[in-house]
Amino acid sequence: MEGTLATLVAFPQAGILGDNEEYHRAAQAHRITLTKLSSSARWASEAPRLIERLDPATHSLSYLYVLQALKSVNSYPLDDLLIKLTTFFTSFDARQIRYAPKAFTKLLAQPRLQDLFPASVAVELITTALLQLDPTGSVLTSHHTDLVRFAYMTNSIEPVLPIIEKSIVFYPGMKGSISTRLLSDPDLPPSGFMTVENDFTKPLQIKDILEHDLLRGLCFIQRRSWQQAFDALERVVTFPSRDSTNASKIMVEAHRKWVLVGLLLNGRAPVLPPLTSIGPRKVYEVTGKPYYSLAQAFEKGPAESFKAEYEVLPQTFWDEEKNFNLLKLVIEHYQKWQILNLRHVYSKISLEQIRTRTQSGQTAAPLGSALEIEILVKGMIEEGILQGEVVHPENGGPAYLVFSAAADDLTEEEFSRRMVGTAQRIKALGPVVKATNERLGSNKDYLKWLAQQKRREQQGQGSQGGAGEDAVEDEDLMTGIVAG
Repeated sequence: MEGTLATLVAFPQAGILGDNEEYHRAAQAHRITLTKLSSSARWASEAPRLIERLDPATHSLSYLYVLQALKSVNSYPLDDLLIKLTTFFTSFDARQIRYAPKAFTKLLAQPRLQDLFPASVAVELITTALLQLDPTGSVLTSHHTDLVRFAYMTNSIEPVLPIIEKSIVFYPGMKGSISTRLLSDPDLPPSGFMTVENDFTKPLQIKDILEHDLLRGLCFIQRRSWQQAFDALERVVTFPSRDSTNASKIMVEAHRKWVLVGLLLNGRAPVLPPLTSIGPRKVYEVTGKPYYSLAQAFEKGPAESFKAEYEVLPQTFWDEEKNFNLLKLVIEHYQKWQILNLRHVYSKISLEQIRTRTQSGQTAAPLGSALEIEILVKGMIEEGILQGEVVHPENGGPAYLVFSAAADDLTEEEFSRRMVGTAQRIKALGPVVKATNERLGSNKDYLKWLAQQKRREQQGQGSQGGAGEDAVEDEDLMTGIVAG
């Protein structure tokens, strides 16, 4: 065993990592050695003792292969295995793991971590591991899609937030995604090694991408994070399409939820962004009619009209479209948005006036007392959707609501905090921007577009777009996804 251990700790050589090329050759050779060792008859029997002599943060490649063998040793205590898995996924050297994507994937899948740990713990571990490989969260892989699906199905949403709150920029199979840099290059962006070619991910179909964003939206709906839910669903709704007459079932489902979430978020029906493809836009106009009618009544109609609008369709309709719970929230928020809209007219208003000027979305009638209004208003303040304070005058006069100043009126401290946050987000996007520029620099369509723009400028046309055989399709330039 000592000879095997000496081989396992030989990489990386203590204190000497060498340049990128030297590291690359050593890592490749070590992976080949590990593959041969793992096929030997005594590998599994030695694994329990070997694992105790390895540091997962220093000897990550070796630890990965030994850990994989340890999972097949039936006599190894489960509690000890769980500790080893947890230690590895929270401390491995991401640079080394670039060289063993198959072994890493196998560790995640056979048996699945979800079968060994409680669901929420498994989600947190996989989330942590993926973010160690890609801190920007800019690359979508099959690991991400599987993780988010599992998190939603098991209601383990909190631990997956660090993944679903990131902005996806790169997809497997994008044009120009194959990097010529060595895997050992510390500046290699995640999109350069989390690829199909590197066996890190399975190819993703367009359906997988749409489902991923839909699930993100559903996760945010569960958390009542309406802005994030709205943005995630809008990614599905506006997904580029060349079909001039159709939209996928996932896109239609997302659009229906998008309209309802838009009511919860802004109190009015959302408007399709200009970049929405013509085909899906036509489909949404037809399939979304009940939702747009409901939204129109929510925003402008009296309570009786709003109530009649959602009651004209049976509950079975909303159940079949998996939107009954969202509808109940919209009904609940009808009166809340009436109260919120009063802030555009009043700086303060008595609770009794609020009672007589607003109606319940469920009964289409005012609430029975000012106390009921007070409970509703205080609940809105606690939720954070209403900025204000309920005041009870010392002289015993009627209680009233004082609306706070507009959210845009920031204090100096709040402004500074926002600026620091913005600077941090911009800094975090640096590697993504760099990788994007490199990808576009090798994209023939983009280079063709640049040449076309330069010709226009030379001809005094500025940067105005134009049609013709030289035009580049936005869909190809922005996504470059290889459809399967």
